[in-house]
Formats: sequence, structure tokens, C-alpha cells
Amino acid sequence: MDVNPAIRLIGLGETGVKLVETLAVIAPEGVVAHSLDTDNRSLYRCHQSRTFLLGQAIPCGLGTGGDSALARAAVESDSDELAGIVDQADLVFIVAGMGGGTGTGAAPFLANLAKQAGALVVGVAATPFDCEGIQRCNQATGGLRDLKQVADAVFHFPNQDFIQLGDADIGLNQALEIANRHLCESVLGVSRMLLEPGILNVSFADLESLVRNRHSLGAVVHVEATGDDRTDDAVKKMLSHPAVRGGEMLKEANSLLVHISGAELTMAEMDTVTSAIGGCAPTARLVVGASERASGEAIQLTIVIAHTGTLAEMGDDTSSLKPDPAGKVSGLGFSDPYTAFSADSYLDLGTETGNSKRAGFAYTPPAPTADALPPECREDLIREAASEEPNRVKRRKIVQEMLPLEIVSKGRFENSEPTIHKGEDLDQPTYIRRGAILN
Repeated sequence: MDVNPAIRLIGLGETGVKLVETLAVIAPEGVVAHSLDTDNRSLYRCHQSRTFLLGQAIPCGLGTGGDSALARAAVESDSDELAGIVDQADLVFIVAGMGGGTGTGAAPFLANLAKQAGALVVGVAATPFDCEGIQRCNQATGGLRDLKQVADAVFHFPNQDFIQLGDADIGLNQALEIANRHLCESVLGVSRMLLEPGILNVSFADLESLVRNRHSLGAVVHVEATGDDRTDDAVKKMLSHPAVRGGEMLKEANSLLVHISGAELTMAEMDTVTSAIGGCAPTARLVVGASERASGEAIQLTIVIAHTGTLAEMGDDTSSLKPDPAGKVSGLGFSDPYTAFSADSYLDLGTETGNSKRAGFAYTPPAPTADALPPECREDLIREAASEEPNRVKRRKIVQEMLPLEIVSKGRFENSEPTIHKGEDLDQPTYIRRGAILN
């Protein structure tokens, strides 16, 4: 019997697949990595993770072109296969880039499948640079909100925040490498603290008690330092990390999981780290773990920051929503409404379109059911609907009318000889000759 928790790393979309493929190379033993995408090209580049093509009947392996509705249809059409991937998992990391099609649209549905299987579900979401455009940033904000409402917690990694860690003239490729490295190190740090034995062990139950059913944005910070002042340097790097915001995120947290790893750890080093964190978050619940398995003389510090979130707080937790070109934003502060997924709302879309006219694909999200929404979301949606009620256009009463089906003229055959067969004028429609009423 395996004493370690069963951990799944699932990458969705091009960004998620790249990140999980990297993690699969360096992940500790016992972590199973899966890469899922609607585009065959990104899956062909995978050699370490297990691959699965989403929506073979709808996108046909050609991607979604940024259409998150098409991605939702594709992932739901493969729900049985995906349920097998998350089956018997204790912890599921869903890694995705928000703002595009597959990651944004498929992540909430997959998170819901993992929750139904009984797993602890943690979303790991990277959001775009500001230069990628207003529409993409707004779509990322909506996708982040949808994932948060289903997953136990979402670790948010805004690409824009990591630019400050480089030079002013940093290249795009280098900026992406910095952002991706921090994300991978954070996920890897959480996996190692759960799987690798240490001096003070952090159990799966510790992480579960911090994030289970919180439905909030959280953060994971991983820093490393070497030298005689390695502990002080690690604390400085931690406080200057974009996710910590100079300690403000620690003050707002109600739970913190801290894991320190380093060769020949001393009590003084432990006290330095915990005192610095405790000074920023005096009221937060603190769980501390320690290990001596770090390589060389480096000290590694991993912090999981957990909050209790509500829908109303989402706009504060993420970057502010930018107005669309028409200058409008929704009353809830997000570009897309929450979509509650049903069991069979998209399954026939591939047969309806015949897989021939992908541009004509249309999707109308189903109305959310009361059971599918958390109380905070339900209350916000009710308030929003109430505010829109005075502006709603009343539906006109539908009156069924009789169709004028009687023939008043034979046109150019008016003066022609009628076609008589067995006493019936065959020039007249059958329903008239038989006295049938069509209305």
C-alpha cells in the first residue's frame, strides 16, 4: 500500500502542456503528469507526460482559436476518459494559461470532475502580460473566476508581475522563462514537501486543512539562497517576491504553510524565517515543516498562502478588469458569466455541425442551477439580476395565426384543361381534395 498521496499534474492548453512537460522531468517519484490539449501540435512535442487529445469530434485536433466555449464543448465530450485520469487521485494540480481557449474553457470543467472524484483540487493559473491585449486579459480574469468557484484553491501567477524581477529592457522570451520558472518551482516545492520525508514533516492533511473548499485565490512562493547569510537572503527574496507584495499578502492570509529545506539547518535559521513571517502575519494559522534534503549549501523556502475567498473579493485578488472597446464591464466585475456545467449540454454539438463548418459553431451557456453555485456566488447573481430587472424588455404575447393556405388562382394554368383521374382534379393539392385541415 502506497503511504504517499497520489498526485496528478494536469496541463491544459499550450501553456499548461509546456509547464507540465517541464515539471514531469524534475518532479519527485510518485507524481503522474498528463498533458491535455485540443491542438495536436503541442502534444507531439511531449515526451515525458501522458498525452490526450481533447475533442476529437469537435475541434478535430486543430485547436480552438481562443474560443473558450468550443473548449468547454470539447472537454465535456471526453468526460468519461477524463474521469479516469483523475480517478483515485488525492491531489490534482490543474495547470493552465488563462486568456486563450483550451486552458480558460476546459479548466473549470476538469476541476469539477476531479472534485466529484474526491480529490483535493488546486488550480495553477498563469495570466497574460498587459501587452497581450484587453480582450485576452479580460477573458483570463473571467476564466480565473470560473476556476476559483470550482477548485478548492487557485494559485495565481500573473506574468506581468514577474517583469519587475528582470532588467528594464528584458526580452519577451526571458520574461516568460522567469515567470514559468517561478511557477514550476512553486508546484515542485509543494509536491516535494508532501512526498519527501523530513525533520518536521508536512502531511497531505496539513495542506488539505488549509485549502479544502476555500474557493479562493492563493499563492505559492518558492525562493532559494546560498552563502553565510543564506537565511537573511531567503527572507529578503521572499518579501520582495511579487506574490507577497512586500508582506501585504501575508497580512491578509488566514493560513500559511511554511516549508524550509537546507543542509544542516539550525534552530537560529528556523527562528529567523518563522519570526519574519510571523511578524507579517501575526494572526494567521502557521504550519511549519523542515527538511535537510536541499542540494548543496542552499536553503529553500516554500510558502503556501491561503485565504477564505468570496466572489465579491475576486476583483481585489486579481488584476483589475479593463474595459472592453465599447467601454463596458459587467456588474460583477468580470468579462464572462459563471457557467455551471451540466452532464449533457454539449455532447451532440459535433454531430450537429457535421465537423465541416467550424466557424459556424455556436454555444449558449446553460443557466446555473442553485445547487451548482456556492452561497456567495448565488447571492451576487441574485443582486445582479435584481438590478437589471427594471431594464428588462417584457416579452410580447405570442398569438397563433391561421395560415392562408387556400389557392385563389392556378396562375398560367387557369385556362388549361383540368387533369381528371377517377373523378378527381389532380391539379388541386391533395389536402384540398381530401378536405384536410392543416392549421
